[in-house]
Amino acid sequence: MPNIELPSSTALVVVDVQAGTLPNARAVSAESLVSRVGSLVEAFRASGRPIAFVVSTGTAPGVTEYGPGGRVWPEGFAELAPGIQSRPEEAVQRRAGWSAFAGTSLAEELAAKAITDIVIVGLATTFGVESTARSAADLGFSVVVVSDAVSDPDPSGHERSLTRVFPALGRVRTTSEVLAAL
Repeated sequence: MPNIELPSSTALVVVDVQAGTLPNARAVSAESLVSRVGSLVEAFRASGRPIAFVVSTGTAPGVTEYGPGGRVWPEGFAELAPGIQSRPEEAVQRRAGWSAFAGTSLAEELAAKAITDIVIVGLATTFGVESTARSAADLGFSVVVVSDAVSDPDPSGHERSLTRVFPALGRVRTTSEVLAAL
């Protein structure tokens, strides 16, 4: 993969790296995921670029093949994963939809900071991460998904997102490649 440039108008979007979702990290282990996300969080902070944390608090309304929507996750589920901490100036957006943009003020906050590019990390690759990448592309952001800092309960679905879906929405890079671009 060619190197990438990340302008100063790039933000890191951390999707669902939270206590309740970590047990679902199978494509990339929870330990590796948290370590890489932590490295990216610190590097973005050091470069003065903003970070947006988004956590899932439940499911969107409606009926699915998995059952009725509108479920609310138990207490503690939406707490950021151990080892990942937000700072007071870094709001944690809470959502019940699939995308980090659904039902949150994320798009408005990024626009207020003149953000043009977003780097996405988190889980699950085939749910929250993919939905966020699709929404971001639709909203006109340049998208980078960090291949070794996203995970999913289904390794084959994870691989399909990385090789078929994300390249159509933006760029796919490793943690090392993103760190080198900051």
